[in-house]
Amino acid sequence: MDAALFRAINGVSGPLWDSVMVMATTPSSWYPAMLLLAVWLAYKKRGRGVVAVVSAIAAVGIGDALGFYVIKAFFARGRPCIDLPDVRILVGCGDAFSFPSNHAVNSMAVAGAMGYFFRPLLWALVPAGLLVCLSRVAVGAHYPSDVAVGAVLGLVIGGSVAWGVARLWIHRLGGVGGKKAVFLDRDGCVNVEANYIRDISQFQLYPDSVESIKRLNKAGYAVIVITNQSGVARGYMTEGLVRDVNALMLKQVAQGGGRIDRVEYCPHHPEGALEEYAKDCDCRKPRPGMILRAGRALGVDFSKSFVVGDKISDIELGPATGMKSALVRTGFGERDLGKIRDGQAVAPDFVAGGIGEAVDWILRG
Repeated sequence: MDAALFRAINGVSGPLWDSVMVMATTPSSWYPAMLLLAVWLAYKKRGRGVVAVVSAIAAVGIGDALGFYVIKAFFARGRPCIDLPDVRILVGCGDAFSFPSNHAVNSMAVAGAMGYFFRPLLWALVPAGLLVCLSRVAVGAHYPSDVAVGAVLGLVIGGSVAWGVARLWIHRLGGVGGKKAVFLDRDGCVNVEANYIRDISQFQLYPDSVESIKRLNKAGYAVIVITNQSGVARGYMTEGLVRDVNALMLKQVAQGGGRIDRVEYCPHHPEGALEEYAKDCDCRKPRPGMILRAGRALGVDFSKSFVVGDKISDIELGPATGMKSALVRTGFGERDLGKIRDGQAVAPDFVAGGIGEAVDWILRG
């Protein structure tokens, strides 16, 4: 039956058919298209796109390794690659034995890996992969059974690699496949900017902060507050006061019916007056230490998440992590917006009047 099916497919002929089959079976014909797709995903989908591309590359590498070594060793059958009379050989077939097609493995591995992260791509890339599989039979390079085995192995490899990379991204970096979140700066975004809160009585939420957080809760976003508190390193306040202010913020939001899922703060500054806190740390924004720590703890998917704040150091976290960013004009927002317009820093994805307007933008998708 394998030989009969081979003869049927291989026997189809015609200038257009032959051209399409040779093109489909020649990697140099479709590598540029895959490269363009990879660049587009990385640009448009940010973190999620990059992880999908990395997964696809890893899957192809593993597929090639398996195809050339393990698969041949365990699945190669003791028959010549093609040993049938009157077979049209449109491309070379240099192996002495029949084995699962590595072209089929790789094309379906790409489909499985990228389709894991973007379901529409699965429905687009699987047919493209099947065309590659068909072409391997049509040009006389593989038996149908060899191509079928390669296609199944490729999908399994692609899906498995993508699953593993997604788990690694979530647990090590806080990446794709997890929950969506909004990272909020504290001073100047959630509460009124006081140019260092040195007494708890200075703490005052913006009028729309609680309602905005409630709307994010209702929409299924984890709400995480990340705040630089270099006043501790400068000697303006104690770390205990920072914790007390954070506790008051959590209490007032909860009393209003909202929920903040996690608070991260950085008390350091490289030029701090107190030696204990005078550190060039990885948690002070715009470095992503606080976000990565919260992402690991809560299983956050950065590609579905947002960061909102009133400073350039908040906005720079967007490109660094694959999130979209919103600059609020409250706090130091107007000052830093001027710097952005002068080309001194990266532009945010959105500029909002305050936290309420930023949440409106987020919920519009």
